[in-house]
Amino acid sequence: MTIEYDDLQPGISEDERATGTKRLIQIGAGVLLIVAGVAMLVVPGPGLVAIMVGLNLIKPDNAIVRWMRRRIPGIPEEGTVPRRYLVVGGVMLLAGTAAGVLWGGIVTDWLLQVVGLR
Repeated sequence: MTIEYDDLQPGISEDERATGTKRLIQIGAGVLLIVAGVAMLVVPGPGLVAIMVGLNLIKPDNAIVRWMRRRIPGIPEEGTVPRRYLVVGGVMLLAGTAAGVLWGGIVTDWLLQVVGLR
């Protein structure tokens, strides 16, 4: 198989541009989720979940994501995750964040009283 260099067009095609733009947005969202997840490790919120989702957006084939996919029933080890799992996960992430913001301080105070640190 030989490549005919005369047939090549200079520049970036519209498909390549759209794919590149989509990938940049995906990486940016992943970085934001990781930063928010790290913050949620010390403030109320599902920090580990946000970090895992951010890692999956940046690089879906990393070791942590592969480990999670092997252990979560219903999610295939290869290929795309079914849309219903993404929707349910997003709703749970938002609900957990809202619950942590609304009731995190109350639960923390109660736990500290139970343990005897207050």
